[in-house]
Parts: sequence; C-alpha cells; structure tokens
Amino acid sequence: MKQVKELEKVYNQCISEGYLQEPEEIDFEKVKSLLALAIQDLNTLKQTIPIMEKMENYSLIWSGKYEIIRQLVQGILFLEKISSNNHQCLYAYICVKHDDWDIDWETIETMRLLRNKIHYEGRPVSKDVWDRYKLKFDIYEDIFIKLLKEKLIEQENKNNN
Repeated sequence: MKQVKELEKVYNQCISEGYLQEPEEIDFEKVKSLLALAIQDLNTLKQTIPIMEKMENYSLIWSGKYEIIRQLVQGILFLEKISSNNHQCLYAYICVKHDDWDIDWETIETMRLLRNKIHYEGRPVSKDVWDRYKLKFDIYEDIFIKLLKEKLIEQENKNNN
C-alpha cells in the first residue's frame, strides 16, 4: 500500500496549490443536508452491515463509512468557511487546525487511501483490515456528528443575535 505522506507536507501542498478555498458565504442548507444524509446513511448501514459482513463485502462497507465521514468533515469545514474537492486536503486541514479533536492523520489518511484503492484500482478490503478499522470508523463518525451539530447550533445562535 502507498505510504502515508507527512501531514505538514500534505497541508502545505494543499495551501500552495490552492486546494483549500474560502467560500463567500456559508450554505447552511447544504450543511444541514450533509448532516441529515450522513445520519440517514449511517442508520441504513447499521441495519445492513451484518449482511455485508456475512457476504464478506467489506469494500462496500468501507466505501459507505468513508463517505459518511467525508460528508461530515465537509459540513464542518463549510461552517468554518473552508471548502475543497480534495479529500486529502480536507483531512489535512482538520488534523493541522484541530489537533484537539484527536483525529489521527495516519488513520484517516489510510481510510482515504484504501477507499481510493477500492474505487480506482478495484482492490478489495480484507476482513482483517475491516476488523482493525471498524471501531475507528465508529469513533470518527460519532466525533464528527457531535462536532457538526455543535457548530451548526453555534452558527445559528450567532445569526440570531
């Protein structure tokens, strides 16, 4: 597997190549929609993961869980007036700017790299790899849902004052 690049190098490259933009306005409806979709997808996955595990379709689980995390992170960063179409840059930003969130760069970058291997190289995720990351996905989903909800409330309170 590809080696995880150093966080600071990735972040600096994202900045220098213009992958992190600052939108003019915050699109609250988009953020709320990203949160709602992530929660709906998560609830659906909770019902279907046992079936997919039984069928040993760990790649489909991985892709679904990854997409939920990406949506949540994108929503959080929209509220911070940061956007990017580059997933690596989204994660580099949160790891550099929010080290208090306890998001491990190597873990989240490995999640992204393995998702890319599924989508672009047709490489499946093994049961062993899924078992090692299952809890990490759950923890990160919980963290990002909590953060996004808190940030939405903060922004709404600011707008109402």
